[in-house]
Amino acid sequence: MSSTRHWLDKVYLVYFLIHLPVLFCVDLVPLYPTSLWVPPSSPFHFLYELRVYYINTYNDQFFAPPPATIPSFFPLFAFLELVFHLPVSLWAVRALFSGGLNGNAELLLLVYGIETALTTATCMYEAFLWDPAVVTAEQKVVLLGGLYGGYLAIAVLLTVDMYTRLLKRVNSLDTRKKIQ
Repeated sequence: MSSTRHWLDKVYLVYFLIHLPVLFCVDLVPLYPTSLWVPPSSPFHFLYELRVYYINTYNDQFFAPPPATIPSFFPLFAFLELVFHLPVSLWAVRALFSGGLNGNAELLLLVYGIETALTTATCMYEAFLWDPAVVTAEQKVVLLGGLYGGYLAIAVLLTVDMYTRLLKRVNSLDTRKKIQ
């Protein structure tokens, strides 16, 4: 990786490298056929055990089994993880490893950052409203301040950074046009 590259690109690379296993091992698991990951004899049963650990540790009601009520927007957000986050994350890792970000990449990551910030903030708001008898204040602090909060912070940082980079490009083009 070039040392002249923007230092935040390294942060984004680490983020996307972490995000990919989280997608496959946590976020997208409900979309897999249950026969592949639920029965103890299934080839990916470790995903079931990881999910049980996650639910027991963080009490995240988005992933809890019934009687937890999943909000109507959450399946849409899971679908976005599959059709948008997964391809963008794979592409971003390749782009960040191979040569950095150009204007097209910055535009895509701006859209990614906005979408991720909005969906994460929506989930955080919903989690904030969870019944304290089900999810304690201490559990909410960990969920909102740590897990979801960190994810939101990276999404906002990415959004602001890509917007700033694109604005510099546009302003540079405007300046060149005025000189001509």
